[in-house]
Amino acid sequence: MTKTTNENVASRWARGQEASNHNGNFTTNGDKLYSYRQLIGITTTEGKKVLFDFTAKTGNFLSMTTSSKHISPARGYADLTVNPTVVQNLEAFNPKPF
Repeated sequence: MTKTTNENVASRWARGQEASNHNGNFTTNGDKLYSYRQLIGITTTEGKKVLFDFTAKTGNFLSMTTSSKHISPARGYADLTVNPTVVQNLEAFNPKPF
């Protein structure tokens, strides 16, 4: 797996390529995006990148690192950013991604 910066992990997720940051806590297999072991992004069957907004503004704050160093760079590459609470209640996400 390619070791790179947080920005490049997000970029490689957008391009469907695997990557990990240098300490291994921000990773992608090109399809799913993880902050530590928490799933924070998926790829739909149509190829759209969906980022789960685990930040204080959505009431789903996980950690400062997840919010500032992982969600922030991924936001620029996501086709859609959603509140993870909403996704948990949608039938379209079955099985639930987290």
